[in-house]
Amino acid sequence: MVQISLEFYQKKRGHWLLPTESIPWEVWNIKVNVVTLPNEHERQKYRESLGDMLAEKVMAVAASINRHEYVPKMPSQPDLDLVFDTSYEDVQPYNFKVGYQTSGPSNPSVGTTVRKLLKDTLAF
Repeated sequence: MVQISLEFYQKKRGHWLLPTESIPWEVWNIKVNVVTLPNEHERQKYRESLGDMLAEKVMAVAASINRHEYVPKMPSQPDLDLVFDTSYEDVQPYNFKVGYQTSGPSNPSVGTTVRKLLKDTLAF
């Protein structure tokens, strides 16, 4: 089982020592069963089917987030990059992250958590 997540977020400017924070305003999770197929013909058949299903899910997400109750307020000009990805010249999509998880949630150790906290704090 693989879980693919699509997260739309808004940035919150960090203060003096704190980094910029990402605050999700919408998260979509798609669960996919991973299968082993016996030959190339079966793989192609399932690949097309999976592509169609994922395209349908992406269109459903796009239709849902285009409603006014989902999207954040339009920011002022200096704050556009807090809501939109302004690195593209011709289009500015909402800030988003795509992630995946191939197994159940793990329990990070205290050391891993402290390292992540320090890394996130010092990455400004």
